[in-house]
Amino acid sequence: MTEPVTIIAEGEINHNGDVGLAKKLVEAAHECGADMIKFQCFVTDSFIAPGSSFLPIFRENELSVDEFREVRDHAGDVGITMISTAADLDGLSMIVELDLPIIKVGSTNITHVSLLRAIAATGKPVYLSTGASTMEEIRSAVDILQSGGSGHITLFHCTVQYPAEDDNLNLRSITGMREEFPGLAIGFSDHSLGSVAAAAAAALGATAFEKHFTLDNDMPGPDHGFSADPEALAEYVRTIRTAERMLGSANKRPTAAEEAVRLSGRRYLTAMSDIASGQVIEAEMIRPRRIDASTVDPKKLLGPETEDRVVGAKAARPVASGAAITADDIEFG
Repeated sequence: MTEPVTIIAEGEINHNGDVGLAKKLVEAAHECGADMIKFQCFVTDSFIAPGSSFLPIFRENELSVDEFREVRDHAGDVGITMISTAADLDGLSMIVELDLPIIKVGSTNITHVSLLRAIAATGKPVYLSTGASTMEEIRSAVDILQSGGSGHITLFHCTVQYPAEDDNLNLRSITGMREEFPGLAIGFSDHSLGSVAAAAAAALGATAFEKHFTLDNDMPGPDHGFSADPEALAEYVRTIRTAERMLGSANKRPTAAEEAVRLSGRRYLTAMSDIASGQVIEAEMIRPRRIDASTVDPKKLLGPETEDRVVGAKAARPVASGAAITADDIEFG
C-alpha cells in the first residue's frame, strides 16, 4: 500500500521572534491537519554579512536554542513533529542539540559544501530544496550528502519566487527528478497561491509537500503576505488528501465499487434457443448478452472470450432459451 504523503507547514520565521506566536503556529498547523511544522534555525550574523538588507529582518526574527526547545516540546505535547531548516552551521548545531528528526536544506544552500558535509555527518534524514538549481548542482549536492553518510534524502522541487507565478512552477521537473534520482523521494516546496499546484504535484508523484504558513497574512514580516493562513492551509491539506485518494494504486484492477457494474454491464453467453443435454453447441444457438446476474454464481459465468471454446462442445445438461450459460452447462473437451 502506498504511504501517505507528508505535509509540512512552514512556520519559518513567521513566529516574528516570539515563542508564544511560534507555539500558536504549532497548534494551528496541527489543527489544519499538517504532519509537521518547520522553522528556521540560525544565528543571523553567522550567515548574513554586514550591510545586507536581510540583516535587520533576521535579527528581529531570531530564536535561541532554548526558545526552540520550548517550541519543540510544545509540538510534542500537541502531537505534531517539529523539524527545522539549517540556515548555517550554527543553525545546524542547534538542530543537533534539539535532536530534531529531519534536517532541511534551503535552496540557497545547495552549493554550500561545508554545510552539506556537516549535515551529512549527522546521519539524519535530509530534505533538500532545489529551487534555482541545475540538475548538475542537485547531483553534486546529493553526492556530497550520500558520500558523507546522510540518512534518507528527499529532494524538493521548488521555485524561489514568492509567491511563485503559475508559468514559473515548472512542475514537470518532479518527473525529471524522479527519473534522474530513482532511489530518492521527490517532494514539492510550494510557493504558489492556492492548492491547484499541489494536486498537480501529487499526480506527478510528489510524496512530501511544504507550504508557508502564518496565522494572519496582515502580520508584519517578510513572509506573512504570501503564506497560507489557517483556512487556506486546511484547504491545502484537504486538496492533497483528496488527490491521494483519487490517485489510488498503480496496479490496474477493478475497484470494489466497479465489481457490481462489471458483473451487470458485461456480456455473458446466453442460450438463443432451448439446448438439450448432449447437444453440440452451434454458433447461432448462443449469444453474449447482458443478464440478470443475481441468480447465477458469477464465478461460473462464461464471458464472450469463451465463445470459441463453447461452440462445438456438448451441453452437459439442458439449458432453457434465454438463460445464462454457465461452466456447469458445458462439457469442455
